[in-house]
Amino acid sequence: MSGGGCSIVWFRRDLRVEDNPALTAGVRAGAVIAVFIWAPEEEGQYYPGRVSRWWLKHSLAHLDSSLRNLGTPLITKRSTDTLSSLLEVVKCTGATQLFFNHLYDPLSLMRDHRAKEVLNAQGITVRSFNADLLYEPWDVNDAHGRPFTTFDAFWGRCLSMPYDPESPLLPPKRIIPGCVEIQLVGTID
Repeated sequence: MSGGGCSIVWFRRDLRVEDNPALTAGVRAGAVIAVFIWAPEEEGQYYPGRVSRWWLKHSLAHLDSSLRNLGTPLITKRSTDTLSSLLEVVKCTGATQLFFNHLYDPLSLMRDHRAKEVLNAQGITVRSFNADLLYEPWDVNDAHGRPFTTFDAFWGRCLSMPYDPESPLLPPKRIIPGCVEIQLVGTID
């Protein structure tokens, strides 16, 4: 268990309580604040369309219901800057840790790297996890340490990996809620 403040579990595209390594780590560390920050302007040309927003709104409602049944609500924030919103949540709650699952697109990789740098500099422990892939992309390379250029070679390497992928994680039985002083800001519509 962690000594001190609560942990933030930052949900992004992983809107589930089952097989969620970031949520599992947060629960193991103690009190959890579950947060989803919606900053569609950061997506550039991939700004979500009407159907994507509809799906997201209903998926967040389902996730909130699942989390409430386990003991904590989902805090949803509308933002134009994810990092400043994360910093606000940390400040408002006194959180000492941030857990999230990896995303692999270039925009997310840059945002996540920056978030780790800034939060670590403020004394916040930041840990991220593989929640979507059998193996991390950097773990599957050819004999020279380079990425594969054909699927057959890549798949052959995956089948010969010296370790099996992680088993799916069960959902937590209970979540201890962290201090929640944050208000819902903005909606998804």
